[in-house]
Amino acid sequence: MATESTDPTRAVDPRDALGAGWQAPSTDGGAVLPSALTGVRVLDFTRYQQGPFATLLLADMGAEVLKVEPPGGEAGRANGLGPDGFSSYFEGHNRGKKSITLDLKVPEALAAVRRIVPTCDVVVENFSPGVMERLGLGYDDLRQLKPDIIMASASAWGRSGPWANRGGFDHVAQALSGVMYEQGEGPGGEPQALIGGFADQVSAMLLAYGIASALLVRERDGIGQFIDGSLIGGMVAMQSKQIYEFLRTGQQSGFQRRRAATYTNYECADGRQVAIAANTQAMWERMCDALDAAWMRTDERFADPFGRAKYKDELAEELERIFLARPVAEWLDRLELSDVPHAPVLDYAGMSEHPQYWANGYLQEIDSPVLGRMRVPGPPIHMSATPPRIQGSGPPLGMHTEEILLGVGYSWAEIEALKDTGAIQTA
Repeated sequence: MATESTDPTRAVDPRDALGAGWQAPSTDGGAVLPSALTGVRVLDFTRYQQGPFATLLLADMGAEVLKVEPPGGEAGRANGLGPDGFSSYFEGHNRGKKSITLDLKVPEALAAVRRIVPTCDVVVENFSPGVMERLGLGYDDLRQLKPDIIMASASAWGRSGPWANRGGFDHVAQALSGVMYEQGEGPGGEPQALIGGFADQVSAMLLAYGIASALLVRERDGIGQFIDGSLIGGMVAMQSKQIYEFLRTGQQSGFQRRRAATYTNYECADGRQVAIAANTQAMWERMCDALDAAWMRTDERFADPFGRAKYKDELAEELERIFLARPVAEWLDRLELSDVPHAPVLDYAGMSEHPQYWANGYLQEIDSPVLGRMRVPGPPIHMSATPPRIQGSGPPLGMHTEEILLGVGYSWAEIEALKDTGAIQTA
């Protein structure tokens, strides 16, 4: 049942919003509607974050993702592992996949990969450049097994240039990309990293975008191809506006506490913060009314956008004083009534209880056979005819090994022989 609260950002049980907004994918006569990539099979050699999040996005879109792990499991399984077996790192990048254990140092395991590849549409990996080639599983090798195979490779630095063969992770990619000075104090000042995994997540989304595009090309033209994505490529795309500006002007500004007095956040009387985005003249005038500050509309310093930019610091001081006069709930009501874009500044606790996320399915609840009932992030987009859906929690290590091998023609006797060689490990 919905519960009332004095907190305006937590006014209802957020899950009640599901009844009025987003709904789980509908069914037709009891049959579940297919998702966009239903029927697509992905062989996933990725580990850590960049590659696994890309294939998670494919899984949400309906792809069957076969996650290849060494017998002890990929390193991400141990990241933040709790006594109940829960790892937010692993779950956040591997839900909805199937796990098969293959020790790629054992020839029989490589032979198993070569039997699986012809049943797949896409192969994804994020080893250092050259590793798949040394295993005999590079793109040219895979094309011999399936001519229209799509192979996607994720790296830190891209596959060309003097850094191509170096190892790398999110933090050092952020460092090379310029974003630490943009987020920090600018050139010569103190750098500041973005949230951990930012380069991983951005490049993962772009890799998934490339894979989806390649699947469209294969459907249209009947050809496979090789896709190359990288951490620094993602960081350039993420900073498109800022890099454009620098390449044109030679200037990099770095982080500013307030880039504009009307596009920032202010502390309120109760110590909470409200963010505003009054970035048009009409919004500015409506905000003045909401703040009972009509005088600012005619003050020659603030009357037009040029004055508000020139006297940004003076305007920010006035707005700081005004917002400190009332608690956040009052400002939220006033700004909403005046149609001024705004939001309370939330932490994760506030965000996770806000009904807007549940109403759109951006947060959902799922049942895990191992971890029980869980609240999890949902797919970030909706599709009316081929809806994405969460296909389950992260798989127990090796849970699907026998199922996958049986599906590509292995007999039980052959599977037992693979166990004896150490090529596989079942759950």
